[in-house]
Amino acid sequence: MSVDIATAEQSIARLLALAVQQRASDVHIRVGQPPMLRVAGELTSVEGILFDREALLAVSERMIPAGLRERAAACSQFDFSAEWPGAARFRVHRFFARGEAALVLRLIPLHIPDFAALRLPPAVKRVAALERGLVLVTGATGMGKSTTIASILDYLSKNTRQHILTIEDPVEFIIGPGTSLVSQREVGRDILDYSSGLWAALREDPDTIFLGEIRDLETVRVALQAAETGHLVLSAIHTSDATSTVEHLISLFPPEEQMAGRFRLAETLQAVLSQKLLPMKGRKSRLLVTEIMLRSASIQEMIRKPERLRGLAERIAQSVPDGMHTFDQELRRMLEGGLLDFEVARTAASNPADFVRNLQVT
Repeated sequence: MSVDIATAEQSIARLLALAVQQRASDVHIRVGQPPMLRVAGELTSVEGILFDREALLAVSERMIPAGLRERAAACSQFDFSAEWPGAARFRVHRFFARGEAALVLRLIPLHIPDFAALRLPPAVKRVAALERGLVLVTGATGMGKSTTIASILDYLSKNTRQHILTIEDPVEFIIGPGTSLVSQREVGRDILDYSSGLWAALREDPDTIFLGEIRDLETVRVALQAAETGHLVLSAIHTSDATSTVEHLISLFPPEEQMAGRFRLAETLQAVLSQKLLPMKGRKSRLLVTEIMLRSASIQEMIRKPERLRGLAERIAQSVPDGMHTFDQELRRMLEGGLLDFEVARTAASNPADFVRNLQVT
């Protein structure tokens, strides 16, 4: 079925309204195929809506902010943010598959949920009160990292007086000023590229800096320098837990710099919050499961000495009175609380065999 551009825009509006209504996390749009929504982790088709090649390409180009269209035209894949008035914002990824335009839209709610709504561990409020150091939120794509960081930034904006500066590609959640000054800088619109924005951030008198993602060694260097010079630095990274996060960060350094990198990281790393979203028992929604590591003298020593790093998870497990916990401890708590099915918890465990064995022992 061929549609004109006006009809395609109406279809996009209907589709986005449905995504908001069904609390979808993502919307997939392809030429000549029914769109699909990802709801509670599963894809479902939306019948009755189709897009032809010309209409989808034209609509996707209109969605791109005017100041970014020239840059987008030169790219085979491009990220930007867009807002459907009154309903939600979306992070949009446009790409081409077999020569046809395709879109994936990630839903970004206009209202930023607070710590309680997200079921974040109580220690997160303590982390948000830090004045300096590096705080990392980790997890695979789609595990809620951006939402958690937005919640922390929103909390800071409403409860402190400071300059919050973000470097994002693209800007996702809009952080209201509250009692703070908020500067959200977007690559391609406010700054030329990620690298120049990172170094410029240090000259813009920030108190808290959010770097959209730890991408490479240069990002690590800037994050560490900012943390060492009295800033609170938040960022996201695609690692699974605290141990793999430390290992990955150190691996980015050249071999001759890795020991110095370990000592710098041990001094600046204040917290690692790792996340998974798992299907809730008996409900079509997902539940946030976390692991949290907080700075302590023993954990600093483990970061400095590579031969001791494999004991990090055990040390976290032993530090529950200090506000820490591992994924497996949290999975067990939720399993016992009837929030997760056994098989979901077992599969998500760091070591499924050990997880089952420990359940049987007690």
